[in-house]
Amino acid sequence: MKPSVGRLLDDARFSFAPRGGEDVLRQGLIMLACYAAYDLSRAVVVGHEAVAMANGLFFMNLEKALGIFWEPWVQGRVSAFPPLMDFLVWSYGALHLPLMMGTMVWIFTQRRSRWTQFRNWFLAMNFMAVILYFLLPTAPPRMIFTSGVADISFLQGKRPSIFENGLLANPFAAMPSLHFAYALFVALALFMLARQTWLRLGGFAYPALVLLAIVATGNHFIVDAVGSVLVLLAAYVLAAGLQASDVTGTRAVTVRERDG
Repeated sequence: MKPSVGRLLDDARFSFAPRGGEDVLRQGLIMLACYAAYDLSRAVVVGHEAVAMANGLFFMNLEKALGIFWEPWVQGRVSAFPPLMDFLVWSYGALHLPLMMGTMVWIFTQRRSRWTQFRNWFLAMNFMAVILYFLLPTAPPRMIFTSGVADISFLQGKRPSIFENGLLANPFAAMPSLHFAYALFVALALFMLARQTWLRLGGFAYPALVLLAIVATGNHFIVDAVGSVLVLLAAYVLAAGLQASDVTGTRAVTVRERDG
């Protein structure tokens, strides 16, 4: 027996708004507030340009001391293949937000029971990153003249963008790299929630692509990606702790009500 058109519409409506329109609005406002908080990080770096440049130099020298200052070498090799560099410049600007937002919408509509966990994880990650941007403004390698790294996006005339160099941009938000943190978050969400094996494992190709993109285009040091991994892990621990507290509190209320 084929389902009626009304039944299909009801199923679709439930899939996109499993707890009603008010819940969709509430969750949307929470995510919007998160982005607004990140946008504020742009304002706090005004007047701290010298500090940001000094921090960028520090991380460059740290990589040299560790023997991992590979950014000029990577950019040079990738630049030898213009189509690859063009693709990396495009992917850096075009894939970042759509894939992150698409993943969150997918979790909200298709894995609603896990939404709170991943939402809190995402919010904690952004909160920690904004705090670090305030405490540790850091210039990317493309801004450091002695790094030997060119600003590829600028050379290609693709940097003038509201998201990359305009009102919604923080030019000194290099440490940690939210580009890489978001990409790894997407990959881990797919690994933890997707049912198809190829999707669960194939999702890790995306952070690998982003890592190559942020280094080859001169937008981040390798240690910026390392910092983003640490922030992502710390945010997961914080979100897991909050969820455990909520579960414990709910159980306690239930027992008291029953005994009463």
